[in-house]
Amino acid sequence: MPNRDPTQTDRPESAPAVLPDEASSQTDCFQVSRVSILYRYLFLLALTLVGALLLSLLFTMAVSGRDYLIGGLLAIWALALLRYWAFLLSMPHRVCVEGNESLVLHSLFRTKKVACSEIAALRISPFYQSYLRIVTSGKKTFPMINHVDGLHDLIIRIKRINPKLETKGC
Repeated sequence: MPNRDPTQTDRPESAPAVLPDEASSQTDCFQVSRVSILYRYLFLLALTLVGALLLSLLFTMAVSGRDYLIGGLLAIWALALLRYWAFLLSMPHRVCVEGNESLVLHSLFRTKKVACSEIAALRISPFYQSYLRIVTSGKKTFPMINHVDGLHDLIIRIKRINPKLETKGC
């Protein structure tokens, strides 16, 4: 076996060298499945259409008959729908692991960055099994849809960075 120079490698000269700090700065992204997102948007749209129909039919009755109970119930329905729309549109639909140190949660309204060392737990919501809660050590909670393509790979990546991570139900 001939003696080899340790600085030479078997790769061709046209292939770029990958430095250790470049390998750690790569970004991997995990998406919520499109079917799951579409299902939630269609369900919310159906609830909104039913609410609009009820509002158009009952609002005139509530105003003309001065029935404040119906008006109050319609207002509660409208506020609940508005709150759920805001909740769903601000929920992350893509999670990126950046440089083996932080998660970037992308939603339609905002982007949040959370250090992996600050993540205390990943839990399935006790009230609705389709939601995953990311809990930080500061007790902040970031809900997201549980149907993430490659969820187990994401959990393994976070556990490599933060071995103290607790998981419940995932």
